[in-house]
Amino acid sequence: MRVLLINHRYLPVEGGTERWTHGLARALVRRGHPVSVLTQEEPGSPRVEEREGISVHRLALRRFGGYRVPRGYWRAVRSLDYDVLHLSGNRIWCADFLLPVARLLPGAKVVTPHDFYQWMMEPSAGNRLYFESYLPRALRAFRRYLALTEAEARRVTRFGYPSDRVRVVGEGFDASRFGGLVPPADLRAGGAIDRPHIALYVGGLWPNKRVDRLVEALAPLREEVALAVVGRDLPGTAHDLASVKALADRRGLQVAYLGALSQPDLLGVYRAADVYVQGSQYEGFGLALLEAMASGLPFVAFEAGAAEELARPGGGRVVSSVEGFTQAVRALLASEEVRQRSGARARETAQGFDWDRVVLRYLEAYHEALGEP
Repeated sequence: MRVLLINHRYLPVEGGTERWTHGLARALVRRGHPVSVLTQEEPGSPRVEEREGISVHRLALRRFGGYRVPRGYWRAVRSLDYDVLHLSGNRIWCADFLLPVARLLPGAKVVTPHDFYQWMMEPSAGNRLYFESYLPRALRAFRRYLALTEAEARRVTRFGYPSDRVRVVGEGFDASRFGGLVPPADLRAGGAIDRPHIALYVGGLWPNKRVDRLVEALAPLREEVALAVVGRDLPGTAHDLASVKALADRRGLQVAYLGALSQPDLLGVYRAADVYVQGSQYEGFGLALLEAMASGLPFVAFEAGAAEELARPGGGRVVSSVEGFTQAVRALLASEEVRQRSGARARETAQGFDWDRVVLRYLEAYHEALGEP
């Protein structure tokens, strides 16, 4: 089966949807399915290349006013050989320039919008009209909607997309990289952390990540726990590093900012923490949460992305308030036995999301879209 994956960006960029695209492409190739990726050009990357058995095609984008317009997009789609076209994203060039012509394109078509960021984070009248009216009609050109979470599936069905075409397929990751042989990082070196326990957050200081909620929730436990933050900063926003540090200083909470880390360094950081914390208001899925679970960390999270589904087997707690978050973290820190038991369940749950397992759900949906058993 020849698969064309379309995403707004791809490697060497390493954001959430980029990692999803690469992980799915590699898993498909390992099972013998030819994969092409159509994306935008990146500085220093060739327009066409073979990467780990994946054929990558990059388009030039030009700005017209506030819009980025891909050059030769429709022509490129028609020139590539595929049986299944799998579109990723919404409210972004690769989706917005394809949706109006999707019905005219050959092959079976499926879509993974990664939930609805602007609808949740920027609820303007225009965004409500787009997501609640235009998008579900435009998506009828696609035979299957492959949602990453149960919550996303419920939302798109509520918007009017046919429920019998929706499949919850989930996110995937390389579980083999999170074994117990990785030594814990020394996060207390240099004296930035001197509390008995470490709560870890990974993901960057973006508005939707709401690290400020983590500070507020952990502040009552300031004598017991410090917060370690991993990820890129976005200066000038209401939830950037400067704002988080100022809030932490007022609340008396120790916060150690570790910056953006390479994957090998990050593995050791996961092993050094006692609990994983996620304050997000929005997540498409929450890949860092899955990685923390695979490292044996119990978690506490607000309701976002796949947190509720991942918590069911007992590896974490999902809460709806800052006070509830504080209580859940306190209960985990009070008992090493509880942390170990929850961490073991978290690790077991995460193994079910290894790409070699998750890809089977995608392949099943592809066969359905093709009308095959």
